[in-house]
Amino acid sequence: MAPVKLHYFAGRGRSQQSRWMLAASSIVFTNVCLTTREEFVALCESGKLTYQQLPMLEDGERCISQSMAIVRHAARAGKLYGTTDEEAARVDEVLDGISDARGPIVSYPFMDAAEACGRLQQSIERFFPCFERVIERNGTPPFAVGASLTAADVLLAELVDSTIEALSATFGPPAVDAALGPYPKLRALHSHVLGLPQIQAFQASTNWMPFPEGQVGRDYVMNVRTVLSRV
Repeated sequence: MAPVKLHYFAGRGRSQQSRWMLAASSIVFTNVCLTTREEFVALCESGKLTYQQLPMLEDGERCISQSMAIVRHAARAGKLYGTTDEEAARVDEVLDGISDARGPIVSYPFMDAAEACGRLQQSIERFFPCFERVIERNGTPPFAVGASLTAADVLLAELVDSTIEALSATFGPPAVDAALGPYPKLRALHSHVLGLPQIQAFQASTNWMPFPEGQVGRDYVMNVRTVLSRV
């Protein structure tokens, strides 16, 4: 089976969750990174972008726009959406909470790093206690929903991983321990997901993109602005 294509800019942004979910579901994919305004216009004119926005997953004749639609599609394909309707609803509840919590991660390369991490710290204080309680209430550690891996676990792990990268890049490793120390269940979930063979393979592949700090971040911002004609 040919790899599906994930169209986005040359960086993480709003497509990073899709990449983690595709990898967790063992769906072979390739990044298609736009570099020019003309490429974006051509995609818009092709009718493949429902809302004239990226990311977009292309699987043969089927195209799926919007990051969370891609996440949910991959989760269903990988049978990572729980085993009952109730579990699926609980997975959705966690995914929506992650979307609210993840704003500072997406905006990190577009802001002063210290300011972005200040916003990230506020997000940690607001949402991480909730995620910790979700895992505790579930009663089957390290999972957030049910007794096996779901999309909720995968994207919680991605959130924790990106948070660790942002805090380490800006303030150093001690900041990570200070910020995440109160959340042992989240950290255990993160360790479990990172140990999955398909996630380890993803991190070792060319589909893995570095955290957007320093020159990597500046290159990503310029790429986005070039493609969207906002230079």
